[in-house]
Amino acid sequence: MARMPISKAGVFVALTLAILAFGASGARAQTATTTPPAVAATPPGISVTPPGISVVGQRLGSDGKYLIDNVQLDAMDVATSPLHIAALGDLVRQPVFYYTLIGSGALFGGAFALDQTMKSHLRSMSSSDATLLQNISYGSVSAGTALLYAYGLYEGDSRAREYALTAGEGAGVATLVDVGIKAAFGRLRPSQSSSHTAFFHGGQSFVSGDVTPMFGLAAGVSEYFHNQWYVATPVYSLALLDGFGRMGHNAHWFSDVVGAALLGTGTTELLLWMHKKHAEEPNRWRIFPIPPPAASVANSQDFAPGGMAVSYSW
Repeated sequence: MARMPISKAGVFVALTLAILAFGASGARAQTATTTPPAVAATPPGISVTPPGISVVGQRLGSDGKYLIDNVQLDAMDVATSPLHIAALGDLVRQPVFYYTLIGSGALFGGAFALDQTMKSHLRSMSSSDATLLQNISYGSVSAGTALLYAYGLYEGDSRAREYALTAGEGAGVATLVDVGIKAAFGRLRPSQSSSHTAFFHGGQSFVSGDVTPMFGLAAGVSEYFHNQWYVATPVYSLALLDGFGRMGHNAHWFSDVVGAALLGTGTTELLLWMHKKHAEEPNRWRIFPIPPPAASVANSQDFAPGGMAVSYSW
């Protein structure tokens, strides 16, 4: 897990030392003493002042370009995916591909088998309790993603900001995909049918459109911390609370919730992987081109071609 280089206690102590040192130096200057004022050394990696408005503006602008470029490249990758089918050979030869496929299938199959059991256990949940679970899930997962971005903005951690932005994109894309899945499978909700096999009846149950974006956001937060259990467990559990709330309202089957979890998580994971590939390919056409690296030696010239690109002043 990436250790955060700042804590509230550390900021408070360093800021206090800086203020005391400044006050002491001012008092010595007024009394015209010859003793040099003491200087409080700031520990390495500790920032005692928030970034300036201009710095924040630069980071926000950089994030906007990052998001626009990657959304554009994501769309191009999806549109041209049939041309890269041969490249999937490397993927299907990796054991992790089959482990993920088998694990996802087993998880959904188990959830499908438990549909009626979960419904019988949650049918007595009150509407107010179900709504409370949903509100806790919405607020906590959304706040966690926002805090991750805010931390990256404050500390200049571009990776934190990029993971938060990709999580937001993943939540949005997965929600759009969910609309197509609902139309394709047409599963009836538990309130509409007592059978959990009522597919292709024009319903809107499979998969849950509320749960999908929660898991999309949770995946980005968890991945930033390298899926450490003490982050992954609470953030995914909070996302799952929304699913229990939806089942408490008798609006979804358990397999609808698990399917939404797989869709949201899988979409964000895919986008994170794609964005890493984009960073490894700086020569691809993008709206905001990546500038060539500056020359490392004085008076030297970089003769690497910059290529042609279209950019806009943002």
